[in-house]
Amino acid sequence: MRRFRAASILGLVVLLLFIILNGYFAGRVNSQVTEITELEDIIKALDESIKVSQLKIDRLAGQIESTKKQIGQAETEIADAEARLEESTRLFATRVRGAYINGGGISYLEIILGADNFGDLLVRVAYLERILNRDANLIASIKHERGLIEERKKIIDEQYSNLLALMEQEKAEHNTMLAQRREKEKLLKEAVEKTAGYKPVYGVVIDNHSNARPQSGLALANVVYEFEVEGRITRYLALFSVFAPKVGPIRSARTHSIQLALENNVHYIYAGGTSDIIAAISALGLRHTNADNPSLPGHIRTTDRRPPHNLYIDLAKLGKEPPSRVVEVRPAFLDREGKPCSTVSLEYNSFTKIKYQYRPASRDYLRYLNGEVHRDASGKEIVARNIIIQYVPHYTDFRKRPTPDLIGSGPIDFYSMGQHFRGTWRKDSPASRTRFCYEDGKEIEMVYGRTWIQIVRPR
Repeated sequence: MRRFRAASILGLVVLLLFIILNGYFAGRVNSQVTEITELEDIIKALDESIKVSQLKIDRLAGQIESTKKQIGQAETEIADAEARLEESTRLFATRVRGAYINGGGISYLEIILGADNFGDLLVRVAYLERILNRDANLIASIKHERGLIEERKKIIDEQYSNLLALMEQEKAEHNTMLAQRREKEKLLKEAVEKTAGYKPVYGVVIDNHSNARPQSGLALANVVYEFEVEGRITRYLALFSVFAPKVGPIRSARTHSIQLALENNVHYIYAGGTSDIIAAISALGLRHTNADNPSLPGHIRTTDRRPPHNLYIDLAKLGKEPPSRVVEVRPAFLDREGKPCSTVSLEYNSFTKIKYQYRPASRDYLRYLNGEVHRDASGKEIVARNIIIQYVPHYTDFRKRPTPDLIGSGPIDFYSMGQHFRGTWRKDSPASRTRFCYEDGKEIEMVYGRTWIQIVRPR
């Protein structure tokens, strides 16, 4: 009997161990499968990006070769024109010099007045007419050749500028492709953090009142918009592809943060709002969640701060969106050179002064807030690889709220890789993507890494 009980107990223990180990290994296998799938997604995206880069390089190489041929042709035309100019000038100079030598420097009028009779006068007039016509033709030829030379020189200057720009683009594209190939060869998951990353799926409105600092999760956001609200204080719309366990404090919705969430196709997370704003969210068909709901999975209301600065969300528990499977690959290098600039400064008010300091070693900008390194609640530094200062007209809505008018266009300042560029922004509708372009109209391809977009009033 005892042996039977002992055997039964041993069997149960073995069974229990089997279940535990089976679950453990199944979890390990599932985890590894997930990692492999993610890696396959990244490699596939890198492969596509490498193909695109190669096509760009081939196209740029063709443009460079064509431009070189155009420059060569223009240089040949200039040489021919200069030879013709030299010959015309020589002939004219010889003719004038001969007239002075043979005629003692007499003028056309003296030749006519020196006629002995009417017949001699007619001969002299005909002779002078031939000389004048020849001189006029020589002068016109000289002017024409000079104009042609100046025109060709201008064309060459433009072509040289185009050539340098094309060569810079080819160099940047080549470096980007080499970087992507190195990442593919390594087959490491950290490739996501280098030139490839997952597209954000959540957009969270985050408080920036002094009582809300330091914020949680802010350093993990892919993209952060900062914009003005009442009292000239600011808030953030932070876009996340990672499901951070604590993000916030979360604040109410605004028209402009709704539009930004809509154009990025993210699930919008906010803490309530006025009836007009809530109606706008529904009308636009924006996926959204009001975080001010105690029964919501992932809802966090802390006791270390006073409301409304103590509402957070656990994105890992929220369950409103699956993990992102869309991989975005961006360039490792800019396709042009701007003006060197290592420090970026702006100010929303006396208690929101921002500075970005470029760090060449890591090729990023360390963010400062009111003179101190900006860190989130975990102590992690907040950095950016791209910074856009977007100058936007602001109006006051019927509830006296300052509101950036994001539909339209205007100027920007763009900072990346320690360089500064001027450009423009354009947004045609609430759902359309804001296009950021250089001054020549070419859309900016921002380098991989975190991006901060500062929405400010026009200068």
